[in-house]
Amino acid sequence: MKMRNIGEVISALRKQKGITQEELGNKTALSRVIIAKIENNQRAVSLEEAVRIARVFEIDVDTLYGFIEEEKTEEKTFVMAFKAKGMDSINLKEVRRIELLFDALFAQEEIRGE
Repeated sequence: MKMRNIGEVISALRKQKGITQEELGNKTALSRVIIAKIENNQRAVSLEEAVRIARVFEIDVDTLYGFIEEEKTEEKTFVMAFKAKGMDSINLKEVRRIELLFDALFAQEEIRGE
């Protein structure tokens, strides 16, 4: 399953597991409203929150973000820079995962107002 953003991934995994937003919120110490906003791509998910959510689904954060389909255009990404240097596709996927984790870390800073 490939999704466009982390909210879609969380929603799909939650539904696959057969739990409500309220139940996911209770298991992650987040409110149902926050889960709904994350799933609807109205709120960023912090790295800490992503770790807690991933644990509920019994996966790691790398796997959670691995469900996001790579964008077709990579103009402003690290991936483009590494691709230009001739890196193979397996390593490019790893660079993309690292980039997504950095994005989550920066989102966490924004959420906390740092």
